[in-house]
Amino acid sequence: MTPHIADRDFILVRDSPIHGRGVFARRSIPRGTRVIAYAGRRWDTATLMAAVARDERALTYVLDLDGARVIDGAEDGNDARFINHSCAPNCEVYVFDDTPYVYAKTEIAEGTELTFDYMLQSAEGSPIPLSVQRKLLPCHCGTDRCRGTMAAPLRRGRARG
Repeated sequence: MTPHIADRDFILVRDSPIHGRGVFARRSIPRGTRVIAYAGRRWDTATLMAAVARDERALTYVLDLDGARVIDGAEDGNDARFINHSCAPNCEVYVFDDTPYVYAKTEIAEGTELTFDYMLQSAEGSPIPLSVQRKLLPCHCGTDRCRGTMAAPLRRGRARG
């Protein structure tokens, strides 16, 4: 018997204690489960950044595919765009056949908010001092391992500002 789409309806969107809206487990989600694809308009990164510089776009729901291309969930996106950042995430993103999918990194109990580590990078690829990261890209995940920023951790040996 083929499962119905509703049989894989793991999530719901509601207000989040982390930030704005969030995605929550409608029911228990086993570790390793493919939860949802990240949908939206695909952009060449340079083209999107030029549109942002002209105040034509925002970067609120943008997911990096490979450094040269991104997906903007604000346009033609789905509920995946509401998954919030955490420094101790319960989900992770894998790209297969040019499509990013959110997978459960751990067993996720019903009612738990789904999160992944955004690991944001500077547009130029240069390291941003931690004090600046915390001001510009603050994290509100509240976990014991919170870095205080949604930016990717600095590699060892770099100044931590």
